[in-house]
Amino acid sequence: MVSPSALETLKSIVGPEDVLLDESSIEAYSLDAFGRWGSRQTDPSTPRVYAAVRPSSTIEVAQIVKLAYEERIPLIPYGGGTGLTGAVTPLQGGIAVDLKKMGRVVEVNPQDMTATVEAGTVLADLNTALNQQGLMLGHDPYSVPIATVGGTISTNSVGYRAAKYGSMGDQVLGLEVVLPNGEVMQTRAVPKTSAGPSLHPLFIGAEGVFGIITRATLRVFRLPESRLFKTIAFPNFEDGFHAMLEMFSIGLKPALIDLTEEPDTSKSSASDDSSIPYKTPYKTWMYLVFEGYAEEVKAQVARTLKVCVASSGEDIGPVPTQEYWDTRHDSAYRYKENYIDKPVRDWPLRDWPRTTAYPHVAIPASRVLEYRLCCQEIAAMSHLEVREYALWTQPELFSVILVDIGLEGDGTGGRLDKAVNEIVTLAQDMGGSMEYVHGVGVKLAHLMPRELGAGMDVMRNIKAALDPRNIMNPGKLRL
Repeated sequence: MVSPSALETLKSIVGPEDVLLDESSIEAYSLDAFGRWGSRQTDPSTPRVYAAVRPSSTIEVAQIVKLAYEERIPLIPYGGGTGLTGAVTPLQGGIAVDLKKMGRVVEVNPQDMTATVEAGTVLADLNTALNQQGLMLGHDPYSVPIATVGGTISTNSVGYRAAKYGSMGDQVLGLEVVLPNGEVMQTRAVPKTSAGPSLHPLFIGAEGVFGIITRATLRVFRLPESRLFKTIAFPNFEDGFHAMLEMFSIGLKPALIDLTEEPDTSKSSASDDSSIPYKTPYKTWMYLVFEGYAEEVKAQVARTLKVCVASSGEDIGPVPTQEYWDTRHDSAYRYKENYIDKPVRDWPLRDWPRTTAYPHVAIPASRVLEYRLCCQEIAAMSHLEVREYALWTQPELFSVILVDIGLEGDGTGGRLDKAVNEIVTLAQDMGGSMEYVHGVGVKLAHLMPRELGAGMDVMRNIKAALDPRNIMNPGKLRL
């Protein structure tokens, strides 16, 4: 617990109105989207924070951290609450440090093509500020309307434009971080240095276990002169994969590429017999968005179409991809409306257990097709249905949607979790990684030693050196 004297000190740092102790706040700050969408707010065993604080500056964050270090109080950095793995779940109680009051765009430099922003800045707000100067952020996840800069750096998330601009971590040039003892560290915001190893990558994807990010300098990009949409239909996933592989082999980089095999609901053949599982013919489409300067876009589209036609692809026009693009943030707006903008008592409850899983793994390109077949076998043996296979942003990044349709057993979700575990560990065994977009959180922490091997000891040593009292998001990344 947090002592009364510590609470009084917190109130003196941020003001009484920014130390939150009410039941609704405690509930809200103990969950991210992984917990909220999974109805974990109804589970009495879910760990909870003791309080939440809302600092307004790096100085206040440093004072909070110093107090926590002295009192051995766990701290959980909290951004937009959009995470999908439970990275903010307070495994040892503690205090949530909500950074959203630190949402200032400090500087936009069109000459350097950089933006320096505080960690609590919402991506949509940053994009608005950049657009006013003819610029944009390269990171474009589903959660743009609510996710924060610090949160997306801390999970190294991937967005819709990652094929061209990279992950959120690829946008980072420099960071300001409050270390676990309260000291403030700033790394130099340059694109290249040979003055020893770069330190800011240590905090990218680290889920707050090494310190609290308070400010970042990011690469930014010109608003595109031209944007074109294409949708290519393939006879099967294999043909689409070979086309995608060829595109990347010769350096074609659309802003968005999503090769998806999914049910074709326009040709449903579902049986009237309720004993037969959901069956629908599948379609394989490649969604493509090209953007940049006009000549570049024109050349990329022409060569891409040539590559796709050589793999039996058919151009079916821009409309499906245009619709995909226009609705890419809709789920975030629904999440904001249903959870962020409502008190806990009004959150919609979903049925538990969970019946859908969406593993995202990284696989060497040479093993993608083999891996896909293995996933199909695992799903069949587990009495699960595959609703989608996808390669998103590059040929190595593979996703699958699994659905427990409840035809076997009582649908407790146990076989779904078992199948996901088999699928992600298979990716590791094939030389890949168990996750490429959402981070580890509590969902995948048990597999971290398997993922890192001897690297796990390296991480533990770094953690012990930086955070000997283990106050920074303890338990995450299995630390």
